[in-house]
Amino acid sequence: MKKKLLTMSMAVVTAMLAGCGSQAEVTEVGAPESSVEVSEESSAAVDESSVGASDEANAEATTVEDEETPLAAALDPNTEYVFGTATLTFAEFYAGDVSSTDSYDAVSSATAKKYELFENMNTDFVDETTNAEGYHILGVKNVNVAVPADQVEDYKKINDSFVEASEQPSQYKIVSVEGEEADYSATVLNIADTVEDAEVELLTGSNWGDYQINITEKSTAYLRNTREDEGFAIGSGVQGVIVETQSGLKVGMEYLQSVWVQPYEVSFNISADNSHNTRVTFDNIDELSKLEEENIVSVTYINQNDAYVYNFAPVYVKPVLRDVKVKGTADVEALTFTVSEIPDALENPKLSVTYVVGEGHDAVRTVVYEGELTDTTVNFDEAAAKEAFADTTQEGSYTAVISSDNYANVAVTVE
Repeated sequence: MKKKLLTMSMAVVTAMLAGCGSQAEVTEVGAPESSVEVSEESSAAVDESSVGASDEANAEATTVEDEETPLAAALDPNTEYVFGTATLTFAEFYAGDVSSTDSYDAVSSATAKKYELFENMNTDFVDETTNAEGYHILGVKNVNVAVPADQVEDYKKINDSFVEASEQPSQYKIVSVEGEEADYSATVLNIADTVEDAEVELLTGSNWGDYQINITEKSTAYLRNTREDEGFAIGSGVQGVIVETQSGLKVGMEYLQSVWVQPYEVSFNISADNSHNTRVTFDNIDELSKLEEENIVSVTYINQNDAYVYNFAPVYVKPVLRDVKVKGTADVEALTFTVSEIPDALENPKLSVTYVVGEGHDAVRTVVYEGELTDTTVNFDEAAAKEAFADTTQEGSYTAVISSDNYANVAVTVE
């Protein structure tokens, strides 16, 4: 059995556990190359740049017997562990990884659909008859955990989903059992890659939430953006997503309210008037609300055995303009759209009006106006309007939003 020498200070170990992807953490740990398996070259680089170890210190390096065993810096060397998988609540899954887990509860789905979208989503779904009015998303399945060998039986009594594994996984949470409770450590992440060149857009007032983060990759193609998983490292198997801000706030996202099968989109609501997107009921709203007026700088995607970090320039989360009701009226014959009660607080307001025919993925959407809102009435683009109104067999509907420099998009109620 081949041996290798690994030297790592407690400072670096702490850095590995402390964060999921801020720029400072990536620099300190060397994220793109710092998979949990550490080669001799990368180990030496860490020693020289982050630890500053002398030749004498290197001579006293810790010996790891098995080259195929991942670096277990977070594990107690005097403790024997049993590895396996378990089903965890969202609070347990994100324990130690986010700023707070106090507000997590079960996510409610208003329909019996989409229960099979995510292979690691744990629900109370039974069948479409039993759950005709919906079901609850309870947490995450197949999470790798490390349990002290002398606590395994007690842990099984607490969490009967635990299934022992034959090998040590490359990524896991460490379990500590005390009495009838199990505590979970921060995830010992196996960072497969850190992406620094993706383009990030923050939409406001989308169909999926007050805010929606869209990540477009340039030099990589990890994030699924089609209807199939094939070829993507991050798809329906994703277990969690952590959004991090410049101030250090970290918020964990949940299935079917923030995390979607095409995971390049991440959405969230805050404590405000969400009448424009009641199709999604949000849990953990207290933590999500803290993202308002923050600068988002990182998104970390967590799979069962690895994680991917996306770092980018700060993206400001505009505040929501509360207690605002804007009304709009379309005149098809005059090809105009009139807006009333435009908030005075909006700086440089712009209006977008879309005519929609059909529903869901089959709907045809045509933007009939997009531009400045300098008057209460705007004129439709004639060519776009002609195209939009061409299908007279179906009755269409309008969606309209007002964007501005200083506030999140304001939805317009079309009468």
